Amino acid sequence: MKKYNMHEIMSKAWSLYRQFQNCVAPLSFGDCLRRAWALAKRAARIFSGIVKNVQVAGTLAHPVLVDVDMDTLAVTGNTYNARQVLKEFGLAWNPDKKAWVGTKAQLNTLCAKFA
Repeated sequence: MKKYNMHEIMSKAWSLYRQFQNCVAPLSFGDCLRRAWALAKRAARIFSGIVKNVQVAGTLAHPVLVDVDMDTLAVTGNTYNARQVLKEFGLAWNPDKKAWVGTKAQLNTLCAKFA
């Protein structure tokens, strides 16, 4: 069972509520709370991890921070130094999305290795 930070969710809901009170059609607090929960659930589906031990020209480079989005099946971030590692996992570069894309199984193995 996933655990969410209830304090952050309620703070976001109140922030949205205050923000939308000045609009023509203000949102109810329930609508703001639904939006806050949706944002929290979306954030839980994105894995942020550090890809370590990246070799560049035979030397060890700095760790690379990447974001793995399980909704769009894409890996984004500063991935240039980690491109060989991502190719080893079977991911392919998509120039339109400007991200590495792959199957759910490939991304799960990537997350399992670097989690």
